[in-house]
Order: sequence, then structure tokens, then C-alpha cells
Amino acid sequence: MNIEIITSSRKQLYYRLIALWAVCEGMLGGIIHGFNLPVTGLIVGSGAVIIICLIGFFVPEKGSIIKATIIVAIFKLMLSPQSPLPAYFAVFFQGITGELVFSFLRSIKAPVTGRFYKILCIIFATLALMESGLQRIVVTTLIYGTAFWKAVNDFINGLTHQKSISNYSLLIAGSYVALHFIAGLFIGFTAATIPANLRKWKQLYQPGILINTEETIVPKTAKKNTFWRKGLFLVWTALLMLFFQSEFKVGRPLLSSDDTLHILIRSALIFLSWYFLVSPLLTFFMKKWLERQKIKSKSTINDILLLIPSIKYLLLKCWQYSRDEKGLRRLQKFLKIALVNSLYECS
Repeated sequence: MNIEIITSSRKQLYYRLIALWAVCEGMLGGIIHGFNLPVTGLIVGSGAVIIICLIGFFVPEKGSIIKATIIVAIFKLMLSPQSPLPAYFAVFFQGITGELVFSFLRSIKAPVTGRFYKILCIIFATLALMESGLQRIVVTTLIYGTAFWKAVNDFINGLTHQKSISNYSLLIAGSYVALHFIAGLFIGFTAATIPANLRKWKQLYQPGILINTEETIVPKTAKKNTFWRKGLFLVWTALLMLFFQSEFKVGRPLLSSDDTLHILIRSALIFLSWYFLVSPLLTFFMKKWLERQKIKSKSTINDILLLIPSIKYLLLKCWQYSRDEKGLRRLQKFLKIALVNSLYECS
């Protein structure tokens, strides 16, 4: 299968793919994380997986995916500073995994258009999206503890009035991860077929959306509410004192031994400790590292920065052009129009 030259240079194509990924992570990811949806990683991760697969196809050189990952993380920090730290872990996991998986093609010197590419796309997508599902389960367990899953079992068993105790929490967690696994298979297969379908899509949806380059990108800063931070800090301090007083039995324990109360206090302590202590430290070091990377890749970042407004405009127009379809069909049409106009130069 021969793929025609898509843009005037592979460098420009590479930058457009990175800009697409950055918009997906920085804007869509920021919005979805704001709503704290349980399928955030599935939605944003699917877009990232498709773009990484396209980078692996069109720019298969060593290090291209890792470089793109670092740049996307920098833009994510600029465009959606409210995104939680686990979102950055997911980005780096996707990038590192993608680099390792597609480096296998180089190691065996297999053609990027062969069946190995399709297999690797499916493997990569499955790993990337399953990590997202597992991350949610692990974070939930760390915050609420194993007592949370026991409480879920007790609650559902109480509703069903079963004589035998069933492990519903395992079923729920397993189903959640299985959903990401199935989505990974579907997204991986979809990503693998995109290069072969681009020429056909170009005939259906002629690239012709004008690029708007007048808008400039202004880095956002996370809004801080000092009043609420002080209030939460006082709550955190009080809970810590109560927890240690009861745990080490300094006098009569003030906290009840009720399991539900312990789950709530544990989750609040872990969340607030993460919020006030762990997350700021990790974010500080991550920002320092990303700032150093930003200086090293200043020229590349500036070039991609110029593309971000046009990519935003393009995606908005593509969504408008797909309004004649509904539901999943609209999403499919939007994806096709967006990819055609992103990867092909307007004639």
C-alpha cells in the first residue's frame, strides 16, 4: 500500500499531529477532568492512541513519539493547568509504551504498511486504555482502602438478600477494566485502518477548511481560592490530629470504630494529604523538568504553538460540518473530516 505525500514536508505533518494531540489533551482533557467523569481516560486516551499510532506510521523514526509526548505534556501544562497529576502519568505511559511498541517495527525491519503495524496498534491501544482503567481502580483503592470494596459488597448483598456472599466489587472493577480492554481492541483496529482509508476519505471530504491563524495562545493559570484552601487545610490538620490520637490511643479515642466513618476519614486524609503535600511536590519537580525540556525544544514548541489556533478552529469547523449526522455516525464523520483536513494540505 502506497501512501501519497500528505503535506509539504513530514516535519509539518509531525507538527500537525502533535498539535492535534496537544489540543485533545490540553482542552478536551481539561474540560472532562473538570467534570471528573469515570471514563475520562477512555475518551481522551482514545484520541491520544489514534494520534500516536499515526505518528508511528508517518514518522517512524526513533524517539519521535517520546519527543511528541514531552511537547504535549508541556502544552497540557499551559492549556489546562487544572488537570490532575495522574493525567500526566497517563500521557507519559502512552508515549513511552507507544515508543517501545512501535520500535519493535524498526527492530525487525518490518514495513510500516504490513500486518505487524495493525497488530502493534491493537496491542498498544489495549495496553494504553487498560492502564487508564487500572489507574482508576488503584487510585480508588489507595484513597478509600480495601474497606471501600467490602462496603460495596455488603451494600449490594444487603439489597439482593443473598445467602451466599458475592464479590460484587471484583465484578464491578473487572467490568470496568474489561470495558477499557474492549475499547482498546476497537480503537487499535480503527487506528490501524486510518492510513489506508485516508485517500478514500480525501475524495469524500475534500480538504478545504481555511486556517485561522489570528488567534494567539495565552498560557492559563489555575485559579486558586485562598479561602477554601485555608478551610481545607484546617480540616486536614484536625483530621490528622484525630486520626493519630485514635490510632496511637492517646487517651480515650475520639473517633468511632465504625467502618463507614473510617472509610470517609481515610479517604479525606489521603485526598487532602495528596492535595497539600504530595501533589504540589511532584508537580513542582515535573514543572521544573518540563521547563528545562521547553528550553531545549523552544524552536519546535514555537512552531507548534502557531498551529494550535488553526487546529482548534479546524476541529470546530469539522464538528459543524458533521452536524447532518447524529450520535456515533457524527463522531465518525467528524474524525474523518478532521484527519483529512489536518493531514492533507488544502488544494
